Amino acid sequence: MEFSYSGFSCEADIYRNGDDIVVRFYNQEREHTDQQIVDLVVVDPGFGYMCLKFKGEYGGLLSGFLNERFFISDQMVKAAIDFVENLSPLSAKVYLPHQVVCFKPVSYVEYNGEY
Repeated sequence: MEFSYSGFSCEADIYRNGDDIVVRFYNQEREHTDQQIVDLVVVDPGFGYMCLKFKGEYGGLLSGFLNERFFISDQMVKAAIDFVENLSPLSAKVYLPHQVVCFKPVSYVEYNGEY
């Protein structure tokens, strides 16, 4: 599936567990094929994740982390929230507070097969 907003687009993988949904936003061109996975691999973490979790009959929670380098405005984050909410018809029937953190990566921990 694809997420698009104001000239920006990226792939969105959708993972379901019952009614709950996790969405990963990423660039397909930066994904490794199985033939490319050898000793030295730099894994691209993508642009962020959002989780929609339903709680009982009348409630739910939407949370996530989006990279501010790609999700550059509050309107774009709201579009991503709407995108995830629209993946489930249950969203329209429940109270659904949300909190999405926009982050700026400052460091990382890696294992790339060389050491």
